[in-house]
Amino acid sequence: MNRTAAKLLLGVAVGTLSGCRRPPAPSRESTSACLEIDAPTAPVGFDAPFSITARVTCAGGRRGRIAWRQVAGVSLRALAIADDGFRLTGRTATLADARPGPLPWGVIPLSPRTRGEATLEALWNDGLGHELRREVPLAAAPRARGLPNTAIGARLYLGGEGWHLISGPPGSVATLQLPPGPANLLPDLSGDYRLADARGRELVLRAARYDETPLDCGRSGCHTAITDAAATSPMTTVLARGLGPAAGSSGPAFGPGYPGCALACHATGEPGLADGGYTQVASEMGVAADHPTRWEELPRSLRRLGGVGCLACHGPAALPPPAARAGVLRADVCAVCHDAPPRYGHVVAWRDTRMAHADRAPRTRSDRACARCHTTSGFLAAIGARAERPSPVQAEPIGITCAACHAVHAHETAAPPAALLRPPETAGPAALLRAPAAPTLLAAIIADPRASVDARSSVCLPCHTPDPEAPLPSASAAALWLGRGGLDPASGQPLLGAAVHAHAVGGCVACHRAGPEGLARGAGHGFAAPPTTCTPCHAQPLPPTDLTARARRLWETWRQVTGAVPVESAPAHASDLRVDRGTPLGRAAWDVLLVIEDAGAAAHNAPYAQALLAAAEPVIARAATRIGAARK
Repeated sequence: MNRTAAKLLLGVAVGTLSGCRRPPAPSRESTSACLEIDAPTAPVGFDAPFSITARVTCAGGRRGRIAWRQVAGVSLRALAIADDGFRLTGRTATLADARPGPLPWGVIPLSPRTRGEATLEALWNDGLGHELRREVPLAAAPRARGLPNTAIGARLYLGGEGWHLISGPPGSVATLQLPPGPANLLPDLSGDYRLADARGRELVLRAARYDETPLDCGRSGCHTAITDAAATSPMTTVLARGLGPAAGSSGPAFGPGYPGCALACHATGEPGLADGGYTQVASEMGVAADHPTRWEELPRSLRRLGGVGCLACHGPAALPPPAARAGVLRADVCAVCHDAPPRYGHVVAWRDTRMAHADRAPRTRSDRACARCHTTSGFLAAIGARAERPSPVQAEPIGITCAACHAVHAHETAAPPAALLRPPETAGPAALLRAPAAPTLLAAIIADPRASVDARSSVCLPCHTPDPEAPLPSASAAALWLGRGGLDPASGQPLLGAAVHAHAVGGCVACHRAGPEGLARGAGHGFAAPPTTCTPCHAQPLPPTDLTARARRLWETWRQVTGAVPVESAPAHASDLRVDRGTPLGRAAWDVLLVIEDAGAAAHNAPYAQALLAAAEPVIARAATRIGAARK
């Protein structure tokens, strides 16, 4: 798309997701279309110059002045206004400003938040009370999933040192751009681009156009079940629903003006790039990007690229080499649409959680028992959603990502397809959540209809429920919440309690739904549960408890009695300690650790936590008394 086309498409903000806002109301003089803006629509590069020109085509030809201000995105630099505001120049942000922190090796993932996106506002005034207002989106770089298969025409930025291009497809004239800016490559032909860094580590980039990549994922023997399930996914059907039902029915589902500002996330490809994506193919066919055409009336070649299908997440061209395929599990793949605050803040909220850093210790990726709850691949293997493919120790930590909790292919979810296809504003937290089988410890209460445990909790339970056969309990929040997991020290029989919060609508997310402020969507992915969460149900503040302190005193006494080595700066379950549940003292320790392993024990189920400690305390106290007497 060239700069002239930008004049026609400006106002729908096709290149900027965070700028996807309702346009301002027209002035009494005219509509804002009278203020024409000539601005770049394709990304202009990091730390790169840009220029914008404007002209007024109505308002009686009055010249007036234009005032500019930045209303969203990372700060632009060196802004300069000339010709009464009818010309604006400046430079985009640097990569370090747009994406602070260390860069991953290989293709750098870039989201709307980190790709140097910005939105400027132009306000024209003739000095006589007449005004025109427009918003102008800019971006430094295309969005990038961080995967090594990419689209032609989409510039990729590389993390690492000493990159050089070894080979490219026959006839390619693409060159590797090197520092002082970040190393980057713009693939110009379909095929493989082989690169290597200063240490000789190779990276193979596979490039193609979206519209030339075969959509045969569901062919016999491959991904038939996934393809069939994805056909009804809300992600796959989002564009069809947005364009509205067949002629004669009610209007477009998402309101007037759709899909202009949403095409970057509701169709395949990057608006503004010659990548064979939806907007480019629409332009080649003479279909306006903000067209009112209904889904059924679109040419097949456009319907093929509409919605969030396989290529929108996995990328065009062939699948990457096996060693690189785990990259699709990273949150960066989802971030290309869901990391666009303040409208979509799902990923930015998640990044502040412990889940985002769950696998930062190498042991969590190499130890199968740890990987089950500390890595995305380990979790998916444990619940049977993916073949077991352990992450190598040297792999970059990615945390527990979106793919762990959300079944993007729309099968094995906590809600039936009919519920998943409700409009986004009513779908609620059930949309696309996985529904793994209940852990052994909780299977009975989950299956009991009288407990009424919300199905949306099912995805949380596997990692927050101890394995009853493990040497030590770990992550016991779900067990305490439902009053399960304890052992009677004397008999060894299960020590059960009331599930005081089992009926909470939404399950875990009934309380764990807080996050960063100022986000229209996705703040709940911060999973915080501040004290104010309790007030709708508890008119009076909950009485303070010393459950954790009491449990730690008992644990210290148990350690002294048994001579166990103390655990330094790590949860007990990560140590080499063992408790013998064949003895009353070992079962008492198990009960104490259940409370210690749940940092929110007092909020989840204080009566049950107190019962566990009350059962363990006399057993540990008697053992301490015997040891003390023997030492005298």
